[in-house]
Amino acid sequence: MPYTGLAVPQYNRHRKRLSPAVLKALNAVQARILQDPRCGDLKAGALKGVFVEKFPAENGQWLVADAIDDKRNSVTFLAIGQHENFYRDLIRYRKETGEAR
Repeated sequence: MPYTGLAVPQYNRHRKRLSPAVLKALNAVQARILQDPRCGDLKAGALKGVFVEKFPAENGQWLVADAIDDKRNSVTFLAIGQHENFYRDLIRYRKETGEAR
């Protein structure tokens, strides 16, 4: 059974700014994640419980971070971006919103 996709506001703001080529690749990755939520790399430490999936797009490698809620059968997309400062910004966001566990 496919999972339901949710997104945090920050994710939606970044998504709006993407070029059409990157957005097309992102849509394909999101569909794959919703079919198999554990397909990315599980992170540890400050990002415990977060999966990160990497995918190529027009100008390099992009990353998508998501968290899985098995009770609700949902995947919450947390961040999208290229590698530079991606993890730092994701850790900061989780601390500010109280999502860090």
